[in-house]
Amino acid sequence: MKSDLPVLTPAPTRAPASGRASYLGLGYPFRLMVTLAAMLALAVIWLVARPGPGMAWLLTGVIAIAALLLIYLRTWMLWRARGRSADVLAALGAATADIPVRLRTRMPLVLVTGDDLAALFHRPDGERFAHVGDGAIWVRADRPQDLPRLAVALRQWRDGRAPDGVVLSVVPGRYPDADALAQSLRIARQAVADAARRLGSRPLPGYVAIYQRLTSAPADLATPQWYGVSSAQRITDAQRFESMIRAAESDAQAAPNAPVALARVAALASIVGWTQRTVIHALTDRQQPATPWALFGAGWIDCGPVAGARNPWTREVEMQTRVQRAQAAATPAPWPLPEPLIEALPQRHWMSPRRTALAHALALLACAAAFAFFFSANNNNALLARIGANLGRYSTIPAAHDAARRDALQALVADRDELDRYARLGVPLHLSFGMYRGISAMPLLNDAIASYLPPPAPPAVVTLDSMSLFDSGKAKLKDGSTRAMVHALEMIKARPDKRILVAGYTDNVGSPRSNRALSTARAEAVRDWLIDASGIPATQFAIQGYGDTRPIADNDTEAGRAKNRRVEITLVPDAPQA
Repeated sequence: MKSDLPVLTPAPTRAPASGRASYLGLGYPFRLMVTLAAMLALAVIWLVARPGPGMAWLLTGVIAIAALLLIYLRTWMLWRARGRSADVLAALGAATADIPVRLRTRMPLVLVTGDDLAALFHRPDGERFAHVGDGAIWVRADRPQDLPRLAVALRQWRDGRAPDGVVLSVVPGRYPDADALAQSLRIARQAVADAARRLGSRPLPGYVAIYQRLTSAPADLATPQWYGVSSAQRITDAQRFESMIRAAESDAQAAPNAPVALARVAALASIVGWTQRTVIHALTDRQQPATPWALFGAGWIDCGPVAGARNPWTREVEMQTRVQRAQAAATPAPWPLPEPLIEALPQRHWMSPRRTALAHALALLACAAAFAFFFSANNNNALLARIGANLGRYSTIPAAHDAARRDALQALVADRDELDRYARLGVPLHLSFGMYRGISAMPLLNDAIASYLPPPAPPAVVTLDSMSLFDSGKAKLKDGSTRAMVHALEMIKARPDKRILVAGYTDNVGSPRSNRALSTARAEAVRDWLIDASGIPATQFAIQGYGDTRPIADNDTEAGRAKNRRVEITLVPDAPQA
Protein backbone atom coordinates (compact mmCIF):
# COMPACT_ATOMS: atom_id res chain seq x y z
CA MET A 1 0.00 0.00 0.00
CA LYS A 2 1.43 3.32 -1.02
CA SER A 3 1.27 6.39 1.13
CA ASP A 4 -0.01 9.82 0.16
CA LEU A 5 2.05 11.63 -2.44
CA PRO A 6 2.11 15.39 -1.71
CA VAL A 7 3.56 16.34 -5.09
CA LEU A 8 3.00 14.06 -8.04
CA THR A 9 5.21 14.02 -11.11
CA PRO A 10 4.52 11.54 -13.90
CA ALA A 11 7.02 9.65 -15.97
CA PRO A 12 7.20 10.28 -19.73
CA THR A 13 4.65 8.47 -21.83
CA ARG A 14 5.09 6.63 -25.11
CA ALA A 15 2.83 6.51 -28.11
CA PRO A 16 1.29 3.18 -29.04
CA ALA A 17 2.63 1.39 -32.07
CA SER A 18 0.52 1.03 -35.15
CA GLY A 19 -1.03 -2.24 -36.22
CA ARG A 20 -3.90 -4.41 -35.24
CA ALA A 21 -4.14 -7.31 -32.83
CA SER A 22 -6.73 -9.70 -31.61
CA TYR A 23 -8.96 -8.05 -29.06
CA LEU A 24 -11.18 -10.94 -28.05
CA GLY A 25 -9.86 -12.92 -25.09
CA LEU A 26 -10.67 -16.54 -24.54
CA GLY A 27 -13.00 -15.69 -21.67
CA TYR A 28 -14.68 -18.09 -19.31
CA PRO A 29 -15.46 -21.46 -21.01
CA PHE A 30 -19.06 -21.49 -19.84
CA ARG A 31 -20.28 -24.05 -22.36
CA LEU A 32 -17.42 -26.39 -21.58
CA MET A 33 -18.16 -26.10 -17.85
CA VAL A 34 -21.87 -26.79 -18.39
CA THR A 35 -20.99 -29.83 -20.49
CA LEU A 36 -18.58 -31.06 -17.81
CA ALA A 37 -21.19 -30.59 -15.08
CA ALA A 38 -23.80 -32.47 -17.13
CA MET A 39 -21.41 -35.34 -17.89
CA LEU A 40 -20.38 -35.67 -14.25
CA ALA A 41 -24.03 -35.67 -13.16
CA LEU A 42 -24.93 -38.36 -15.69
CA ALA A 43 -21.89 -40.44 -14.71
CA VAL A 44 -22.91 -40.32 -11.05
CA ILE A 45 -26.51 -41.21 -11.90
CA TRP A 46 -25.79 -44.12 -14.24
CA LEU A 47 -22.60 -45.54 -12.72
CA VAL A 48 -22.94 -44.91 -8.99
CA ALA A 49 -26.45 -43.87 -7.93
CA ARG A 50 -28.14 -46.35 -10.30
CA PRO A 51 -31.81 -45.54 -9.70
CA GLY A 52 -34.52 -47.39 -11.56
CA PRO A 53 -34.38 -47.22 -15.37
CA GLY A 54 -37.37 -44.92 -15.55
CA MET A 55 -35.96 -42.45 -13.03
CA ALA A 56 -32.49 -42.59 -14.62
CA TRP A 57 -33.84 -41.72 -18.07
CA LEU A 58 -36.04 -38.98 -16.60
CA LEU A 59 -33.06 -37.38 -14.84
CA THR A 60 -30.98 -37.74 -18.01
CA GLY A 61 -33.60 -35.89 -20.01
CA VAL A 62 -33.91 -33.11 -17.45
CA ILE A 63 -30.12 -32.62 -17.25
CA ALA A 64 -29.71 -32.66 -21.03
CA ILE A 65 -32.48 -30.12 -21.56
CA ALA A 66 -31.15 -27.86 -18.81
CA ALA A 67 -27.60 -28.01 -20.20
CA LEU A 68 -28.73 -27.26 -23.75
CA LEU A 69 -30.90 -24.38 -22.53
CA LEU A 70 -28.03 -22.86 -20.52
CA ILE A 71 -25.63 -23.20 -23.46
CA TYR A 72 -28.16 -21.60 -25.81
CA LEU A 73 -28.85 -18.70 -23.45
CA ARG A 74 -25.15 -18.14 -22.85
CA THR A 75 -24.40 -18.21 -26.58
CA TRP A 76 -27.21 -15.77 -27.27
CA MET A 77 -26.04 -13.43 -24.50
CA LEU A 78 -22.44 -13.50 -25.76
CA TRP A 79 -23.56 -12.88 -29.31
CA ARG A 80 -25.68 -9.97 -28.17
CA ALA A 81 -22.93 -8.51 -25.96
CA ARG A 82 -20.34 -8.80 -28.71
CA GLY A 83 -22.68 -7.12 -31.14
CA ARG A 84 -23.17 -4.20 -28.78
CA SER A 85 -19.46 -3.97 -27.95
CA ALA A 86 -18.02 -4.63 -31.40
CA ASP A 87 -17.06 -0.99 -32.00
CA VAL A 88 -15.47 -0.68 -28.55
CA LEU A 89 -13.51 -3.90 -28.92
CA ALA A 90 -12.35 -2.97 -32.42
CA ALA A 91 -11.15 0.42 -31.20
CA LEU A 92 -9.34 -1.19 -28.29
CA GLY A 93 -7.71 -3.69 -30.59
CA ALA A 94 -6.39 -0.92 -32.82
CA ALA A 95 -5.20 1.24 -29.91
CA THR A 96 -3.49 -1.58 -28.01
CA ALA A 97 -2.07 -3.58 -30.88
CA ASP A 98 1.41 -3.68 -29.36
CA ILE A 99 0.26 -4.99 -25.95
CA PRO A 100 0.50 -8.76 -25.45
CA VAL A 101 -2.79 -10.45 -24.68
CA ARG A 102 -1.70 -11.46 -21.19
CA LEU A 103 -0.43 -7.97 -20.36
CA ARG A 104 -3.82 -6.36 -20.93
CA THR A 105 -5.11 -8.09 -17.81
CA ARG A 106 -2.05 -7.24 -15.74
CA MET A 107 -1.79 -3.55 -16.53
CA PRO A 108 -4.26 -1.31 -14.70
CA LEU A 109 -7.03 -0.04 -16.93
CA VAL A 110 -8.70 3.26 -16.10
CA LEU A 111 -11.79 4.79 -17.64
CA VAL A 112 -11.64 8.53 -18.14
CA THR A 113 -14.80 10.61 -18.40
CA GLY A 114 -15.76 14.19 -17.87
CA ASP A 115 -14.53 17.38 -19.51
CA ASP A 116 -12.10 18.05 -22.40
CA LEU A 117 -11.30 14.43 -23.17
CA ALA A 118 -10.29 15.52 -26.67
CA ALA A 119 -7.38 17.47 -25.18
CA LEU A 120 -6.38 14.56 -22.92
CA PHE A 121 -6.38 11.96 -25.73
CA HIS A 122 -5.02 14.24 -28.46
CA ARG A 123 -2.00 12.83 -30.25
CA PRO A 124 -0.06 13.98 -33.32
CA ASP A 125 -1.89 11.45 -35.49
CA GLY A 126 -5.28 12.56 -34.15
CA GLU A 127 -7.51 11.82 -31.21
CA ARG A 128 -7.32 8.40 -29.65
CA PHE A 129 -9.97 6.23 -28.07
CA ALA A 130 -7.40 4.64 -25.80
CA HIS A 131 -3.90 5.53 -24.69
CA VAL A 132 -1.27 3.16 -23.36
CA GLY A 133 0.97 4.75 -20.78
CA ASP A 134 3.82 3.30 -18.81
CA GLY A 135 1.61 2.58 -15.83
CA ALA A 136 -1.88 2.00 -17.19
CA ILE A 137 -4.23 1.74 -20.13
CA TRP A 138 -6.48 4.80 -20.39
CA VAL A 139 -9.83 4.54 -22.16
CA ARG A 140 -12.06 7.53 -22.76
CA ALA A 141 -15.81 7.69 -22.23
CA ASP A 142 -16.97 10.89 -23.91
CA ARG A 143 -20.31 10.70 -22.15
CA PRO A 144 -20.66 9.53 -18.55
CA GLN A 145 -23.77 7.61 -19.64
CA ASP A 146 -21.48 5.36 -21.74
CA LEU A 147 -19.59 4.12 -18.68
CA PRO A 148 -21.79 1.04 -17.99
CA ARG A 149 -21.56 -0.22 -21.58
CA LEU A 150 -17.85 0.49 -21.78
CA ALA A 151 -17.16 -1.20 -18.46
CA VAL A 152 -18.92 -4.40 -19.59
CA ALA A 153 -17.10 -4.36 -22.95
CA LEU A 154 -13.75 -3.84 -21.25
CA ARG A 155 -14.36 -6.71 -18.89
CA GLN A 156 -15.00 -8.91 -21.91
CA TRP A 157 -11.86 -7.59 -23.62
CA ARG A 158 -9.78 -8.29 -20.49
CA ASP A 159 -10.98 -11.88 -20.06
CA GLY A 160 -13.37 -11.11 -17.23
CA ARG A 161 -11.38 -8.45 -15.35
CA ALA A 162 -13.32 -5.25 -14.78
CA PRO A 163 -11.76 -1.79 -15.11
CA ASP A 164 -9.58 -0.86 -12.15
CA GLY A 165 -10.85 2.68 -11.69
CA VAL A 166 -12.56 5.73 -13.13
CA VAL A 167 -11.01 9.17 -13.47
CA LEU A 168 -13.35 12.14 -13.61
CA SER A 169 -11.84 15.08 -15.48
CA VAL A 170 -13.24 18.37 -14.16
CA VAL A 171 -12.46 21.62 -16.00
CA PRO A 172 -14.12 24.45 -14.02
CA GLY A 173 -13.52 26.87 -16.91
CA ARG A 174 -16.06 24.96 -19.05
CA TYR A 175 -19.02 25.65 -16.76
CA PRO A 176 -21.01 28.88 -16.80
CA ASP A 177 -22.10 28.51 -13.18
CA ALA A 178 -22.06 26.16 -10.16
CA ASP A 179 -25.45 24.62 -10.94
CA ALA A 180 -24.27 23.32 -14.32
CA LEU A 181 -21.22 21.81 -12.66
CA ALA A 182 -23.35 20.17 -9.94
CA GLN A 183 -25.64 18.64 -12.53
CA SER A 184 -22.67 17.23 -14.46
CA LEU A 185 -21.24 15.73 -11.27
CA ARG A 186 -24.54 14.06 -10.40
CA ILE A 187 -24.69 12.50 -13.87
CA ALA A 188 -21.15 11.14 -13.51
CA ARG A 189 -21.89 9.75 -10.05
CA GLN A 190 -25.01 7.98 -11.29
CA ALA A 191 -23.13 6.57 -14.30
CA VAL A 192 -20.41 5.12 -12.06
CA ALA A 193 -23.06 3.51 -9.83
CA ASP A 194 -24.78 2.03 -12.92
CA ALA A 195 -21.47 0.66 -14.18
CA ALA A 196 -20.78 -1.06 -10.85
CA ARG A 197 -24.28 -2.55 -10.91
CA ARG A 198 -23.82 -3.83 -14.47
CA LEU A 199 -20.51 -5.38 -13.49
CA GLY A 200 -22.02 -6.92 -10.37
CA SER A 201 -19.19 -5.62 -8.20
CA ARG A 202 -18.56 -2.98 -5.56
CA PRO A 203 -18.23 0.67 -6.72
CA LEU A 204 -15.26 1.34 -8.93
CA PRO A 205 -12.41 3.34 -7.31
CA GLY A 206 -12.73 6.99 -8.29
CA TYR A 207 -10.23 9.77 -8.92
CA VAL A 208 -10.86 13.45 -9.57
CA ALA A 209 -8.49 15.38 -11.84
CA ILE A 210 -8.94 19.17 -11.86
CA TYR A 211 -7.58 20.98 -14.89
CA GLN A 212 -7.42 24.69 -14.10
CA ARG A 213 -4.97 27.49 -14.89
CA LEU A 214 -3.73 28.54 -11.46
CA THR A 215 -1.40 31.36 -12.57
CA SER A 216 -1.04 33.67 -15.55
CA ALA A 217 2.53 32.46 -16.16
CA PRO A 218 3.04 30.09 -19.08
CA ALA A 219 2.54 26.48 -18.09
CA ASP A 220 5.52 24.18 -18.55
CA LEU A 221 4.03 20.92 -19.81
CA ALA A 222 7.40 19.38 -20.62
CA THR A 223 7.59 18.30 -16.98
CA PRO A 224 4.00 18.84 -15.79
CA GLN A 225 3.58 18.92 -12.05
CA TRP A 226 0.55 17.40 -10.40
CA TYR A 227 -0.46 18.31 -6.90
CA GLY A 228 -2.66 15.88 -5.12
CA VAL A 229 -3.24 12.83 -3.00
CA SER A 230 -3.20 9.19 -4.14
CA SER A 231 -4.03 6.49 -1.62
CA ALA A 232 -4.84 2.80 -1.52
CA GLN A 233 -7.67 3.63 0.90
CA ARG A 234 -10.67 5.85 0.53
CA ILE A 235 -10.16 9.53 1.20
CA THR A 236 -12.35 10.37 4.18
CA ASP A 237 -10.79 13.52 5.67
CA ALA A 238 -9.23 16.82 4.62
CA GLN A 239 -5.96 16.47 6.54
CA ARG A 240 -4.31 14.74 3.61
CA PHE A 241 -4.98 17.77 1.39
CA GLU A 242 -3.59 20.12 4.03
CA SER A 243 -0.34 18.15 4.23
CA MET A 244 -0.13 18.25 0.44
CA ILE A 245 -0.49 22.06 0.44
CA ARG A 246 2.18 22.46 3.13
CA ALA A 247 4.55 20.30 1.12
CA ALA A 248 3.83 22.37 -1.99
CA GLU A 249 4.61 25.56 -0.06
CA SER A 250 7.98 24.17 1.03
CA ASP A 251 8.82 23.21 -2.55
CA ALA A 252 7.72 26.62 -3.85
CA GLN A 253 10.06 28.51 -1.52
CA ALA A 254 13.00 26.57 -2.90
CA ALA A 255 11.90 26.92 -6.54
CA PRO A 256 14.00 29.04 -8.97
CA ASN A 257 11.01 31.26 -9.80
CA ALA A 258 9.69 31.54 -6.27
CA PRO A 259 7.08 34.34 -6.85
CA VAL A 260 5.31 32.35 -9.56
CA ALA A 261 5.54 29.13 -7.55
CA LEU A 262 4.16 30.82 -4.42
CA ALA A 263 1.30 32.33 -6.43
CA ARG A 264 0.53 28.87 -7.81
CA VAL A 265 0.49 27.43 -4.29
CA ALA A 266 -1.84 30.17 -3.09
CA ALA A 267 -4.22 29.43 -5.94
CA LEU A 268 -3.83 25.72 -5.22
CA ALA A 269 -4.96 26.17 -1.61
CA SER A 270 -8.03 28.02 -2.82
CA ILE A 271 -9.02 25.49 -5.49
CA VAL A 272 -8.42 22.53 -3.15
CA GLY A 273 -10.93 23.96 -0.69
CA TRP A 274 -13.36 24.66 -3.49
CA THR A 275 -12.93 21.10 -4.82
CA GLN A 276 -13.72 19.65 -1.41
CA ARG A 277 -16.86 21.74 -0.96
CA THR A 278 -18.19 21.54 -4.49
CA VAL A 279 -16.84 18.50 -6.35
CA ILE A 280 -15.97 15.90 -3.72
CA HIS A 281 -19.05 16.68 -1.66
CA ALA A 282 -21.32 16.22 -4.68
CA LEU A 283 -19.71 12.86 -5.48
CA THR A 284 -19.73 11.41 -1.93
CA ASP A 285 -22.79 13.02 -0.29
CA ARG A 286 -24.95 10.23 1.12
CA GLN A 287 -28.07 12.35 0.82
CA GLN A 288 -27.99 11.95 -2.95
CA PRO A 289 -30.00 9.06 -4.46
CA ALA A 290 -27.06 7.43 -6.25
CA THR A 291 -24.49 5.29 -4.44
CA PRO A 292 -21.66 7.44 -3.02
CA TRP A 293 -18.54 7.28 -5.13
CA ALA A 294 -15.50 5.80 -3.38
CA LEU A 295 -12.71 8.32 -4.06
CA PHE A 296 -9.11 7.21 -3.68
CA GLY A 297 -7.36 10.26 -5.04
CA ALA A 298 -7.66 13.83 -6.23
CA GLY A 299 -5.19 15.93 -8.20
CA TRP A 300 -4.76 19.44 -9.55
CA ILE A 301 -2.57 20.78 -12.36
CA ASP A 302 -1.87 24.25 -13.70
CA CYS A 303 -3.34 23.40 -17.06
CA GLY A 304 -6.59 24.14 -18.82
CA PRO A 305 -8.56 26.48 -21.06
CA VAL A 306 -9.08 30.19 -20.65
CA ALA A 307 -11.25 30.65 -17.58
CA GLY A 308 -14.55 32.33 -18.29
CA ALA A 309 -15.85 35.26 -16.31
CA ARG A 310 -18.40 33.04 -14.58
CA ASN A 311 -16.06 30.14 -13.91
CA PRO A 312 -17.41 28.62 -10.63
CA TRP A 313 -14.00 28.69 -8.94
CA THR A 314 -13.17 32.19 -10.28
CA ARG A 315 -16.52 33.47 -9.04
CA GLU A 316 -15.79 32.06 -5.57
CA VAL A 317 -12.35 33.71 -5.49
CA GLU A 318 -13.87 37.05 -6.48
CA MET A 319 -16.59 36.74 -3.83
CA GLN A 320 -14.06 35.95 -1.09
CA THR A 321 -11.22 38.35 -2.06
CA ARG A 322 -13.01 40.98 -4.20
CA VAL A 323 -10.06 40.62 -6.55
CA GLN A 324 -10.51 39.59 -10.15
CA ARG A 325 -7.93 37.06 -11.29
CA ALA A 326 -5.78 37.84 -14.30
CA GLN A 327 -6.62 35.90 -17.41
CA ALA A 328 -4.15 33.17 -18.30
CA ALA A 329 -3.50 31.73 -21.74
CA ALA A 330 -5.12 28.41 -22.58
CA THR A 331 -2.94 25.32 -22.45
CA PRO A 332 -2.42 23.74 -25.87
CA ALA A 333 -3.35 20.09 -26.39
CA PRO A 334 -2.47 17.45 -25.50
CA TRP A 335 -3.01 17.81 -21.80
CA PRO A 336 -1.26 15.30 -19.55
CA LEU A 337 -3.20 12.37 -18.21
CA PRO A 338 -3.20 12.12 -14.39
CA GLU A 339 -0.91 9.09 -14.29
CA PRO A 340 0.57 9.95 -10.85
CA LEU A 341 -2.94 9.79 -9.39
CA ILE A 342 -3.23 6.04 -9.89
CA GLU A 343 0.19 5.06 -8.53
CA ALA A 344 -1.50 3.85 -5.35
CA LEU A 345 -4.34 2.19 -7.20
CA PRO A 346 -5.94 -0.34 -4.80
CA GLN A 347 -5.44 -3.93 -5.77
CA ARG A 348 -8.67 -5.56 -6.82
CA HIS A 349 -8.87 -9.32 -6.52
CA TRP A 350 -9.06 -10.94 -9.92
CA MET A 351 -8.55 -14.42 -11.27
CA SER A 352 -8.22 -15.19 -14.93
CA PRO A 353 -11.16 -17.00 -16.54
CA ARG A 354 -9.02 -20.06 -17.21
CA ARG A 355 -7.99 -20.28 -13.57
CA THR A 356 -11.56 -19.62 -12.52
CA ALA A 357 -12.74 -22.38 -14.83
CA LEU A 358 -10.07 -24.69 -13.43
CA ALA A 359 -11.21 -23.90 -9.88
CA HIS A 360 -14.83 -24.50 -10.88
CA ALA A 361 -13.88 -27.76 -12.61
CA LEU A 362 -12.13 -28.93 -9.45
CA ALA A 363 -15.19 -27.91 -7.44
CA LEU A 364 -17.44 -29.86 -9.81
CA LEU A 365 -15.18 -32.91 -9.52
CA ALA A 366 -15.23 -32.57 -5.73
CA CYS A 367 -19.04 -32.39 -5.76
CA ALA A 368 -19.26 -35.40 -8.08
CA ALA A 369 -16.86 -37.31 -5.81
CA ALA A 370 -18.92 -36.37 -2.74
CA PHE A 371 -22.11 -37.60 -4.39
CA ALA A 372 -20.30 -40.74 -5.55
CA PHE A 373 -19.15 -41.44 -1.98
CA PHE A 374 -22.67 -40.78 -0.71
CA PHE A 375 -24.40 -43.10 -3.18
CA SER A 376 -21.69 -45.76 -2.83
CA ALA A 377 -22.22 -45.77 0.94
CA ASN A 378 -25.99 -46.07 0.42
CA ASN A 379 -25.53 -48.92 -2.06
CA ASN A 380 -23.25 -50.78 0.36
CA ASN A 381 -25.74 -50.28 3.17
CA ALA A 382 -28.50 -51.62 0.92
CA LEU A 383 -26.34 -54.64 0.00
CA LEU A 384 -25.63 -55.48 3.64
CA ALA A 385 -29.27 -54.87 4.59
CA ARG A 386 -30.42 -57.29 1.87
CA ILE A 387 -27.93 -59.97 2.95
CA GLY A 388 -28.91 -59.49 6.59
CA ALA A 389 -32.60 -59.80 5.71
CA ASN A 390 -31.94 -63.02 3.76
CA LEU A 391 -29.93 -64.46 6.64
CA GLY A 392 -32.65 -63.53 9.12
CA ARG A 393 -35.40 -65.07 6.99
CA TYR A 394 -33.42 -68.30 6.57
CA SER A 395 -32.73 -68.62 10.28
CA THR A 396 -36.40 -68.20 11.23
CA ILE A 397 -37.79 -70.92 8.92
CA PRO A 398 -38.27 -74.23 10.81
CA ALA A 399 -36.47 -77.27 9.48
CA ALA A 400 -39.83 -78.96 8.89
CA HIS A 401 -40.67 -76.37 6.20
CA ASP A 402 -38.05 -77.58 3.81
CA ALA A 403 -39.50 -76.00 0.66
CA ALA A 404 -39.43 -72.49 2.15
CA ARG A 405 -36.04 -73.21 3.64
CA ARG A 406 -34.66 -74.22 0.25
CA ASP A 407 -35.98 -71.00 -1.29
CA ALA A 408 -34.26 -68.96 1.43
CA LEU A 409 -31.11 -71.02 0.89
CA GLN A 410 -31.12 -70.17 -2.82
CA ALA A 411 -31.17 -66.46 -1.94
CA LEU A 412 -28.14 -66.97 0.34
CA VAL A 413 -26.30 -68.86 -2.38
CA ALA A 414 -27.02 -66.05 -4.86
CA ASP A 415 -25.68 -63.50 -2.34
CA ARG A 416 -22.58 -65.61 -1.71
CA ASP A 417 -21.94 -66.01 -5.45
CA GLU A 418 -22.32 -62.25 -5.95
CA LEU A 419 -19.77 -61.45 -3.25
CA ASP A 420 -17.44 -64.13 -4.58
CA ARG A 421 -17.66 -62.62 -8.06
CA TYR A 422 -16.75 -59.19 -6.65
CA ALA A 423 -13.75 -60.75 -4.87
CA ARG A 424 -12.52 -62.41 -8.06
CA LEU A 425 -13.32 -59.80 -10.72
CA GLY A 426 -13.26 -56.58 -8.72
CA VAL A 427 -15.81 -54.47 -6.90
CA PRO A 428 -18.19 -52.61 -9.27
CA LEU A 429 -18.09 -48.82 -9.36
CA HIS A 430 -21.39 -48.31 -7.56
CA LEU A 431 -20.02 -50.16 -4.50
CA SER A 432 -16.42 -48.94 -4.55
CA PHE A 433 -14.79 -45.62 -3.51
CA GLY A 434 -13.51 -47.35 -0.38
CA MET A 435 -17.04 -48.03 0.89
CA TYR A 436 -17.26 -51.76 0.07
CA ARG A 437 -17.91 -53.93 3.15
CA GLY A 438 -19.37 -57.06 1.54
CA ILE A 439 -16.27 -59.11 2.34
CA SER A 440 -17.32 -59.10 6.01
CA ALA A 441 -20.56 -60.95 5.14
CA MET A 442 -18.87 -63.87 3.38
CA PRO A 443 -18.20 -65.95 6.55
CA LEU A 444 -21.79 -65.49 7.71
CA LEU A 445 -23.15 -66.64 4.36
CA ASN A 446 -20.80 -69.63 4.18
CA ASP A 447 -21.73 -70.74 7.70
CA ALA A 448 -25.46 -70.42 7.00
CA ILE A 449 -25.20 -72.33 3.73
CA ALA A 450 -23.10 -75.08 5.36
CA SER A 451 -25.62 -75.43 8.18
CA TYR A 452 -28.38 -76.63 5.85
CA LEU A 453 -29.27 -80.31 6.31
CA PRO A 454 -31.70 -81.86 3.87
CA PRO A 455 -34.68 -83.69 5.46
CA PRO A 456 -34.40 -87.50 5.77
CA ALA A 457 -35.52 -89.45 2.75
CA PRO A 458 -39.00 -90.96 3.02
CA PRO A 459 -39.09 -94.64 4.04
CA ALA A 460 -38.73 -97.19 1.23
CA VAL A 461 -41.92 -99.27 1.14
CA VAL A 462 -42.77 -102.46 -0.79
CA THR A 463 -46.41 -103.51 -0.71
CA LEU A 464 -47.20 -107.22 -1.30
CA ASP A 465 -50.63 -108.63 -2.13
CA SER A 466 -51.58 -111.10 0.62
CA MET A 467 -53.60 -113.28 -1.80
CA SER A 468 -50.48 -113.84 -3.91
CA LEU A 469 -48.63 -115.03 -0.81
CA PHE A 470 -51.24 -116.79 1.30
CA ASP A 471 -54.39 -118.79 0.86
CA SER A 472 -57.56 -117.23 2.24
CA GLY A 473 -57.48 -117.25 6.03
CA LYS A 474 -54.03 -118.88 6.11
CA ALA A 475 -50.63 -117.53 7.33
CA LYS A 476 -48.38 -120.03 5.54
CA LEU A 477 -46.61 -118.91 2.37
CA LYS A 478 -47.81 -120.63 -0.76
CA ASP A 479 -45.46 -122.44 -3.06
CA GLY A 480 -43.99 -120.03 -5.59
CA SER A 481 -44.90 -116.93 -3.58
CA THR A 482 -41.26 -116.07 -2.96
CA ARG A 483 -40.99 -114.62 -6.45
CA ALA A 484 -43.27 -111.78 -5.31
CA MET A 485 -40.80 -110.89 -2.54
CA VAL A 486 -37.66 -110.70 -4.71
CA HIS A 487 -37.96 -106.90 -5.09
CA ALA A 488 -38.26 -106.46 -1.33
CA LEU A 489 -35.24 -108.73 -0.82
CA GLU A 490 -33.13 -106.65 -3.24
CA MET A 491 -34.13 -103.43 -1.44
CA ILE A 492 -33.15 -104.91 1.94
CA LYS A 493 -29.79 -106.16 0.68
CA ALA A 494 -29.02 -102.71 -0.83
CA ARG A 495 -29.43 -101.10 2.60
CA PRO A 496 -28.35 -103.63 5.16
CA ASP A 497 -27.95 -100.98 7.88
CA LYS A 498 -31.63 -100.03 7.97
CA ARG A 499 -34.31 -101.42 10.28
CA ILE A 500 -37.01 -103.42 8.47
CA LEU A 501 -40.63 -103.16 9.49
CA VAL A 502 -43.00 -105.90 8.23
CA ALA A 503 -46.66 -105.01 8.73
CA GLY A 504 -49.72 -107.11 7.92
CA TYR A 505 -53.19 -105.82 6.97
CA THR A 506 -56.57 -107.49 6.29
CA ASP A 507 -60.02 -106.51 5.11
CA ASN A 508 -62.98 -106.27 7.49
CA VAL A 509 -64.30 -109.75 6.85
CA GLY A 510 -64.24 -111.62 10.16
CA SER A 511 -63.79 -110.38 13.67
CA PRO A 512 -61.22 -107.68 14.46
CA ARG A 513 -59.35 -110.02 16.84
CA SER A 514 -58.99 -112.77 14.28
CA ASN A 515 -58.04 -110.26 11.61
CA ARG A 516 -55.29 -108.78 13.84
CA ALA A 517 -53.95 -112.24 14.67
CA LEU A 518 -53.99 -113.23 11.01
CA SER A 519 -52.21 -110.07 9.94
CA THR A 520 -49.54 -110.59 12.62
CA ALA A 521 -48.99 -114.20 11.61
CA ARG A 522 -48.63 -113.32 7.97
CA ALA A 523 -46.08 -110.59 8.90
CA GLU A 524 -44.10 -113.17 10.87
CA ALA A 525 -44.10 -115.55 7.92
CA VAL A 526 -42.74 -112.90 5.57
CA ARG A 527 -40.12 -111.85 8.15
CA ASP A 528 -38.90 -115.38 8.63
CA TRP A 529 -38.48 -115.88 4.91
CA LEU A 530 -36.57 -112.59 4.57
CA ILE A 531 -34.23 -113.54 7.45
CA ASP A 532 -33.48 -116.85 5.79
CA ALA A 533 -33.03 -115.29 2.35
CA SER A 534 -30.96 -112.21 3.34
CA GLY A 535 -28.96 -113.43 6.31
CA ILE A 536 -29.78 -110.21 8.20
CA PRO A 537 -30.10 -110.67 11.96
CA ALA A 538 -33.64 -111.01 13.31
CA THR A 539 -32.97 -108.09 15.67
CA GLN A 540 -33.10 -105.74 12.70
CA PHE A 541 -36.67 -106.81 11.89
CA ALA A 542 -39.87 -105.69 13.50
CA ILE A 543 -43.35 -107.01 12.81
CA GLN A 544 -46.73 -105.44 13.31
CA GLY A 545 -50.25 -106.71 12.66
CA TYR A 546 -52.82 -104.00 12.07
CA GLY A 547 -55.75 -106.19 11.04
CA ASP A 548 -58.51 -104.17 9.42
CA THR A 549 -57.67 -100.91 11.25
CA ARG A 550 -55.81 -99.19 8.41
CA PRO A 551 -57.67 -99.71 5.16
CA ILE A 552 -56.41 -97.98 2.02
CA ALA A 553 -59.57 -98.67 0.03
CA ASP A 554 -63.29 -99.15 0.57
CA ASN A 555 -64.12 -102.52 2.18
CA ASP A 556 -67.64 -102.43 0.69
CA THR A 557 -66.37 -103.64 -2.68
CA GLU A 558 -64.43 -106.72 -3.62
CA ALA A 559 -61.73 -104.61 -5.33
CA GLY A 560 -61.36 -102.49 -2.20
CA ARG A 561 -61.11 -105.49 0.08
CA ALA A 562 -58.45 -106.99 -2.22
CA LYS A 563 -56.32 -103.85 -1.83
CA ASN A 564 -56.68 -103.85 1.94
CA ARG A 565 -55.36 -107.47 2.15
CA ARG A 566 -51.64 -106.70 1.98
CA VAL A 567 -48.19 -106.95 3.60
CA GLU A 568 -45.94 -103.82 3.62
CA ILE A 569 -42.14 -104.03 3.99
CA THR A 570 -40.70 -100.64 5.07
CA LEU A 571 -37.05 -99.55 5.52
CA VAL A 572 -36.88 -97.09 8.39
CA PRO A 573 -34.08 -94.57 7.48
CA ASP A 574 -33.17 -93.44 11.00
CA ALA A 575 -32.70 -96.95 12.38
CA PRO A 576 -29.34 -97.52 14.13
CA GLN A 577 -26.86 -99.91 12.61
CA ALA A 578 -26.87 -103.52 13.82
